[in-house]
Amino acid sequence: MNFDGEKVKEEAVALLSRYIQAETTNPPGREMAGARVLQQVLEKEGLATTLLESQPERANLICTMKGRDSLSPLILLHHIDVVPAEADKWDHPPYSGAVVDGEIWGRGAQDCKSLGIIELMAFLLLKREGFQPRRDIVYMATADEETGGKWGVHWLFENHPGLMKADYVINEGGGVGMVVGQRNVYTCQTAEKGVCWLKLTFKGKPGHASVPHGDNCVVKMAKAIERIAAYRSPLRRNLTTELFIKGIAEEQPFPRSWFVRQLLNPFLSQRVEKRIPDPGFRGMAGAILRNTFVPTVVQGGQKTNVIPSECSCQVDCRILPGVTPEMVKKEVERLLFDLRSYEIEILQTSPASVSPSDNPLYGALDKVLKERDPKAKMIPTMLTGATDSRFFRDKGVVAYGFQPMMPMANLAEYLSRVHGHNERISAEDLLFGTRVLYQVVKEVCG
Repeated sequence: MNFDGEKVKEEAVALLSRYIQAETTNPPGREMAGARVLQQVLEKEGLATTLLESQPERANLICTMKGRDSLSPLILLHHIDVVPAEADKWDHPPYSGAVVDGEIWGRGAQDCKSLGIIELMAFLLLKREGFQPRRDIVYMATADEETGGKWGVHWLFENHPGLMKADYVINEGGGVGMVVGQRNVYTCQTAEKGVCWLKLTFKGKPGHASVPHGDNCVVKMAKAIERIAAYRSPLRRNLTTELFIKGIAEEQPFPRSWFVRQLLNPFLSQRVEKRIPDPGFRGMAGAILRNTFVPTVVQGGQKTNVIPSECSCQVDCRILPGVTPEMVKKEVERLLFDLRSYEIEILQTSPASVSPSDNPLYGALDKVLKERDPKAKMIPTMLTGATDSRFFRDKGVVAYGFQPMMPMANLAEYLSRVHGHNERISAEDLLFGTRVLYQVVKEVCG
């Protein structure tokens, strides 16, 4: 096929702008609006689609390009829902899909409606050229990822397991290009941390606030929050993060190469981390090398002049492979060893998930990146958050986070826009992602 970059870019920009305008903020979700946009595009191309409602207006869309052999499918996955946006904090309205100076603005422009359009464009381009894949290629857009996947991928596995069978899944969470030394280093998200959300409840003596005493549960909780916020969990090495850190270090001149490698040294790791100048890399490295504990929700008294008998805080813990909820509880108990009268409740938990990197899909991603960018180097990484990939990994499916984006010098700025204000993506990134993914799908399915 003659890949006309300008026409592909123009179409991708228009589709993403339209997709962003279908507001799918979760909660409440209402992903049907976004699913209808995708369905109209696919059916206009003569492709049959399936819409599955897990709840009223909570839609999941599936479209399959049939393969000629009996190989298990490749799923191109993304989620339709987006997180809320504070419209008054944005330079351009978050659901406008505004195209300004070569960038498409709006909630979901990065997370992850842009991936949905990149996957859609690759899917459509293959169909238009009459490509006959060896395995089924499944385009899948799902609901509810931003609040855990209950009405999306999890629901599909529970209610339509036959549709979820696959060898490979390409999803969100990786592909970002970083300029490192003389190379452009791209990440492939082969793993992600698990979740262990805690609720700490503190008890004390109630009374009138005009008479202070030493058993105030709010004061105890404040001490605990301050300690948890300042806490740095010990280094916990695993294969994914070792490959990531060593892959970055290899592209640095000495002595910086030695310095970066010391992130894996249990005696020097924290001191080295504090001295990393790039805030984006510093935050990423710190979060993938250890369990993290972040206080997020506080509930206390109801009246200013009443000392309450009970208050609580919730802590978002992100855990590494091999870490269990009981291990997390013990770690917190050790940290708060001298505080009395509190209880720990586990609110929600899911383990870390990992996919191997010794398979044809990983090889295809690496090969195509190097063809598109001679300075490219791909390394595996671990995502600090959670995605729908974990549901597939639990079933033994290889799932990667991979949305290829052109190399950037300021990783921190990019990361700040995910779930932040002024989320946007460049038209050139849409084109680059489409080129790479189009060729990857041909490699894996041809």
